[in-house]
Amino acid sequence: MTRETLRTDILISIYPNHVANMLTRQKTHEFRKYLIPPTVSRIWIYETAPVSAIRYCAVIEPGIQPGELPADDLEGLNNRIFNDGETLKPGGSGSRYAYRIAELYRLGSEVSLEELRERGWVKEDKLEMN
Repeated sequence: MTRETLRTDILISIYPNHVANMLTRQKTHEFRKYLIPPTVSRIWIYETAPVSAIRYCAVIEPGIQPGELPADDLEGLNNRIFNDGETLKPGGSGSRYAYRIAELYRLGSEVSLEELRERGWVKEDKLEMN
């Protein structure tokens, strides 16, 4: 019988322009339609084309829902829109959860899509979709 371990790290794809906004701290939260398990504390960021590589790792806080962002944290890119519930309205992004980016690290060397495939970490180009 195999023992299941708690997952603390996940790999997600993010468009390069959003990663650039994280680097400048304009983007302080990552918004998703789904709840990332509370055991996850790190996201490995696969930047989609034209980068097509993992170059960053972010330490995140547990997900929160619209209306739960503190008043002193509304100035980041799309934070107020998310907090006001605009993402859930018709035409919105559909994001139901926000994950505060507590820390962001650049890796010593990037991991290309080709290398991800060689290591068996991904099988298809599904990482190219966000």
